[in-house]
Parts: sequence; structure tokens; C-alpha cells
Amino acid sequence: MISSKASCRADISLPNFNSILLCLIFNLACAQNLYAQAVNYLYINASEGTASGGHTALRFDQETYHFQHFPGGIIRLVKQASSDFDFQYRYLENRTLYQASIELGFEQYKQLRDHFNLRFLLQKQQNILLKEVQLNLALLEPKTTDFNSLLTIRGAGLFRQNAYPVKTARFSSLQINAQIKQRLGSIFLTQKTIQLKQKLAKIKPQPWPENVLHLRKDIFISVPYSFAQQYIDSVSQLLFLQIIENNTPLNESSYFSPEDQLFFLSEVEIEKIRQLQANLIDNLLSLLNSKRPDAGSAALVLYARIISLSYSINSGHWVFLDTYADNSPSITYAEVEIYKTAFKAQQQDALSSIAEIKQQLFSQQAITEKDYSHFERLSNYYYERERGLNKRQEIRTAGEQRLPSISAPLPTYLLPKLNAQEIEIAKTRLINYQANLTQQVQALYPYDLFTHNCVTEIFAAIQNAQVNAEPLANLLNGINNDPAGFIPYLSFANIAGQYNQQVFASFREQQLEKMYDKENNLHVYLREFNTLSAQDYKFNELDAPFLFFTHDQVWPRPLFGTLNIITAASMGVYGSFTWPFDTGKNLKKGAMGILMSLPELAFFNIRKGTYKHLSFPESAE
Repeated sequence: MISSKASCRADISLPNFNSILLCLIFNLACAQNLYAQAVNYLYINASEGTASGGHTALRFDQETYHFQHFPGGIIRLVKQASSDFDFQYRYLENRTLYQASIELGFEQYKQLRDHFNLRFLLQKQQNILLKEVQLNLALLEPKTTDFNSLLTIRGAGLFRQNAYPVKTARFSSLQINAQIKQRLGSIFLTQKTIQLKQKLAKIKPQPWPENVLHLRKDIFISVPYSFAQQYIDSVSQLLFLQIIENNTPLNESSYFSPEDQLFFLSEVEIEKIRQLQANLIDNLLSLLNSKRPDAGSAALVLYARIISLSYSINSGHWVFLDTYADNSPSITYAEVEIYKTAFKAQQQDALSSIAEIKQQLFSQQAITEKDYSHFERLSNYYYERERGLNKRQEIRTAGEQRLPSISAPLPTYLLPKLNAQEIEIAKTRLINYQANLTQQVQALYPYDLFTHNCVTEIFAAIQNAQVNAEPLANLLNGINNDPAGFIPYLSFANIAGQYNQQVFASFREQQLEKMYDKENNLHVYLREFNTLSAQDYKFNELDAPFLFFTHDQVWPRPLFGTLNIITAASMGVYGSFTWPFDTGKNLKKGAMGILMSLPELAFFNIRKGTYKHLSFPESAE
């Protein structure tokens, strides 16, 4: 490359325009190659659970797109961070990932990525529209089962409900509350409360614009600021003002203080926390004067964080808000006991990271809210393991967020005051919206095992992107020419030979490799080939019963499969006696175990064994 450029510079000194032209073409070609990027086609092998026959995805560096089957017979595009995708499939579900890299020019790569992203955003918006219908129906029918799950006030669960006593001087918010009230002014609180109550009385259900009710694959629609959303946003603001006025303390279950000495605070550190708190109070006051529709929920979360900082300042010990999502996955303490060593290692790793981040945090001139959020999130991860191990409780294995968002149901005393006729008219209209929109979504994105699955939809999307690139044309030809190309494994096998390939090992494969490197190979094999003595795997309820691993056992697979079927059948026999007491749970497990083991008789493996105890990101790095 260097010698070629040197010869070009020598030719330019001569009045030879052909040489100049050739040199420019050469350099442009070089530049194009420099900016080439790879889009990766992924195949995830078969396993028990979701996408049991295998799965496919398309990866653009840090973003991974894949199509999933959703209730109602539809298939929708999903976008995930590549690290999250890998953690789900390679670690929790213990599946091997195969990758074929397709080199594209920069502009071609960008065009294809933008097409997938726009399609994802469009489908996401259409899904939000359907959820908006459900939200409005729930508000009109408060006695339905959807009421408490849909009609929630984000951030309200951080505070005590219907109780206002101050806990102790150590965990008191009186001083900071008085400071905020003084800066707001008593007139502001009174007037704002009156305005919001008047606003709530005026909010009525209205028909939606016709243009939002017609869905297409290529046109964005605007989700209306509906009756229910307006009402919830206004109630959120009103609840915040009532919490300020009544000096409502934090809910005791919404905050925690880790025991380790690392979380003790010096006077210098406390002073920096006071500076952060002062900045957050300024942000809160600005928020209350803003026109953001979600200002109420945002203010609840911000005020809760301000109070937690007061608790830290008063106690001389870090106090954090619980940032886990409401629906975070968890495992029982019985399972925690099985993986106690792993959880202790996760706890210690987190503590080491916290020590490093804490040093960085206080070495700065001022602590930013962003840096504090990261520190708080990691502290949640650590404390969840400290609490679960010390108090012998369940552990949430994922779901910690950068911002706390504990919700509380919409208070019944703040339900809208509508007459029977208004409710009936609005309900009829919304039910028609729901039926119409659901029908359109099912027609636009139908799921079919053979013609509209995770494979066919990826290649249809690539074709619709209309990217002028030979590698993509070859890719499409390879799939279109194979009648069985809709099968995930065959779709990858058809194209893999044309592109650079990589294999990313599953969690168990990685663990076995480490064991074989450190221990006697025969000893490792005899210990790890079955579920009874395996060190890296412990049975959990996500897996149907089996005795032998067959993923890495090819020739013995039929024999091991037969023994797995006998194991599952034994569970089924046991379940036939226990079904009156466990509603058929063991009987279903036995049947599923037989079903998952049958392919092993034909040298085909599905089940790998799953790992519920792993936690992102420590386990996935």
C-alpha cells in the first residue's frame, strides 16, 4: 500500500492525466475498503424454551435485531444491545452462537442498519398505540384485572402510602422538605394544587384522530395524548405536591444501606453529597415550572433521590434507593443455597468495582447525577446479594436500572368522575379501536412457522431495504434458492461457507474448557457429563427433567437420550400420583422431558440446561 501511494505521487509530477485518474480511482478504492463494515448474521442453536428449534438475528456492532413471535399470532422486530442478546442466549439459556460476517461499504452498511432501525421504531410505535387503548379501557373499568397492573404512577411507590410519620432523626426529611417548601413558596403549592384538581375535573375522553387508526408498514403514526395518559400525568403531579405538603417519608422497602465499611462516609465525602443534593434541588424546582407531560413522575423520582441523600448525610452512611424494575426476575433462597458460592463471588466482584468507582466519584470536583446513578445501580447489584445471603431471602438476578421507578396503583379516590353515559360511549369507541387496530397488526405482521418466521422476516427486511451491494444479493440468492431455507440451522449452513465465520461458546462450554485446562480430563468428563454430579450446573424448574448432557456427546447421544426418556417418564409416573396436589405440574414436566429427549434418539440435541443464577454484566464479560 505504501509503495503504491509513493508511485502515485511520482506520477502526479508528470503531465499524464491518465496516471492521475488511475491514482485517484485507486485511492478511492482504498478509502472505501477502510470504511467497510461487517453486518453479522447470527444463528443460535436449538434449546428447550423460547425459539426451541433455533433462532436467527442480524447484528450491527452494538445493536442486534431479531424477529420474535408474540401473542395474537404476530411476529415483531426486536432490538437489543448486543451484550444483552448474548447474555440472554449464550449465558442464561446456555446456547452456542454462530456468526457469519458480511462485509459492506460504509454507506451500504448505514442504509441497511437505518432500515432495520426505522422498521423497529415504526412497529414499536404501533404497539404503543395498542397499549394506549388498553390503558384507557382500564381507566374506564377500574374493577378489571388490568387496573392495578396498567394504571400505575411511576415513582409513587418510593413513598409511604396513607402514612406520614417521620421514622427517626437519622432518617428524617423534615429539614430538606422545609427548604424545598420555602423556595417554592406556600402560595405556589396551594395554587398549583387547585389548578391540578380543576384540570382533572375537565379531562374527558375524546375521539382519536382518524389518521392514527390506519396502520402501514412504511408510515409512522403519532400516538395521541389520550384521556388516560393526560389523567395519569396530572394525578402524578398532584401526588407529588401532596407528598411535599405532608412531608411523606420514603417507603421503608424502597431504600437500603449496605453493611460493609466501604459505604461509610467521611466529612469531606458528606460535603460533596450536599453539593450534589443542592444541584438536584435546583433541577427539581426547574422541573416543577416546566411543561413536560411527565413532570409529576420525574419529580417523584428526583425528590426521592434528594431524600435518600439526606438520609446518607444524616447517618454518615450511604443510603440508596431501590432501582430494580417492578418485574425483575428472581430466584428463591432454596436456589440461592445451591449457587451460594457463585453469588458470594458476584458480591465480592461488585464490592471491588464499587471501591474503584467510589474513589473516582469523590476525586472529581463535583459529583454528577449521571455518575451517581451508575454508582447507585452497582450498589443495588451488590446489596441484593448481601441481603439475600445474610437474611436468607430470594435474590433478584437482573433488573437494576439507572433510575428508580417503583410504581404504585392509581389511588381510587382520584379516579375520574364520569357519568354512566360518558363511560359507555368512550368504552364502545375504544373497543372498536382495539378490534380494528388488532386486526390490522395481525394482517401486517402475521406469524407463520414456514413463511413468516425469524429467518424469512430478516431476509424480507434485507430485500426491502434495497441496498445495492453484491454480498447482500448473493446472500438473498442463497436463501431464496433453498426450499428449506426458512429453517434457522439451514439458513446459516447455506451461507456460512461464503463468509468469515466465528463460533461463540455457550456458558457451559466456556466453563468446561476452563475445567479441562486445569484438571484431569477424564475426571472432568466423568463428573460433568451428568446432572447429578456436574459442578457447573444445578437443576432448576426452567428445565424439564434429564440425567445426561448430550450437547457435547454425539455418538453416545441415542443411548443417553434413551436414559433421559426413562428419567422423564419416571417423573411423569410420579406426577400422575401428585397431580391432585400440584395441579399436574410434575406430570407436565415429565411429558416435556420426554419430548425434549426424543430428538436425541436421532443424534439431534435440543436441551442444554439453563442457568438462572447468572447476573449481567459480571457473568457476561
